[in-house]
Amino acid sequence: MVEGSGVSEEKFQEYWSKMKGLTIVMLLLWTIPAFWMHVPVSTTQHIRILGGIPLHWFLAGFVAVVFGIALIFIYAIIMDKWDREILGK
Repeated sequence: MVEGSGVSEEKFQEYWSKMKGLTIVMLLLWTIPAFWMHVPVSTTQHIRILGGIPLHWFLAGFVAVVFGIALIFIYAIIMDKWDREILGK
């Protein structure tokens, strides 16, 4: 029994394992726009904005931030569901 929570040690270990797996999946999903979309696109490679920032770099960074925020909300929804399951609420 985990102190103060009313959850057995076995359930807690299962919950912890699921949470680590979900975190790894979310981070791997985030690497798609964060790293792979920065590959220069030939059509926008020569367009510069805001004092010299390449347009493709700016767009890839913007998409990575938006996608990361969406993943945070998805992560929170899933974790809330699991919290309710383990606590029986």
